[in-house]
Amino acid sequence: MIDIFNYAQKSQRIKLFLLLSLLTVFDFALLGYRLNIVDFDWSKVDSIRDLASIRGIPTFLFLVWNLFLAWIPYWVSLTLSNIKDGKLRRLKTGFILIVWLLFFPNAPYILTDLLHFRNFGDVPMWYDLMMLLSFGFTGLMLGWLSMMEVQDFLKARHSRGVARVLTFMALILCSYGIYLGRFQRWNTWDILTNPVALFQDMFSVLMQPSVHAGTLGIAVVLGGFLTIGYALLAALRQPLVRE
Repeated sequence: MIDIFNYAQKSQRIKLFLLLSLLTVFDFALLGYRLNIVDFDWSKVDSIRDLASIRGIPTFLFLVWNLFLAWIPYWVSLTLSNIKDGKLRRLKTGFILIVWLLFFPNAPYILTDLLHFRNFGDVPMWYDLMMLLSFGFTGLMLGWLSMMEVQDFLKARHSRGVARVLTFMALILCSYGIYLGRFQRWNTWDILTNPVALFQDMFSVLMQPSVHAGTLGIAVVLGGFLTIGYALLAALRQPLVRE
């Protein structure tokens, strides 16, 4: 019975990976067609540095980078299923979970790119809206599905209650991380390159929430949305989970 379950679980992972890949290709196709609408001149791009300098609005090329970052926590979460018992298991598990948690906010972060939605004239507003929603939905699914991989891993090694508490904490930290990225302009790499200033800013925000009330609310709203949405998705797949 266990072998049958493992086979079904592996088959489901492959199917989800292929569907997420298809959704990503669809996103890139939407962006590519938009660049064609605005007659983007690719001859201006001679290097990656040139591409980075023009990746903002109105090209929306930054969505490609944001979606790449959204894939990282999903890729990382898939490695948990390959961890075998051994002396280094705890150390390896801890490292993978920390890396996953650091990159996890990058997945649903793409939802906040809807703040860039406006009328650019050459492109129909409905097209930009659907493109931003498609990228945001892909990032959201990557985040939630990576969360499921992590929760399944935790359930297999701890109690169901512990797994749920840790999942809830991760979703709350994720929403706060999105706030730090969107409005405080920090990114995942700053935890290594500029940790002191990052933690000082985090401490300042937590100690003086009223000063940041106009933007900090996004962490509260996103926290509720991500938690309820994840609970709904988890409930839909419940029959596939081994008791």
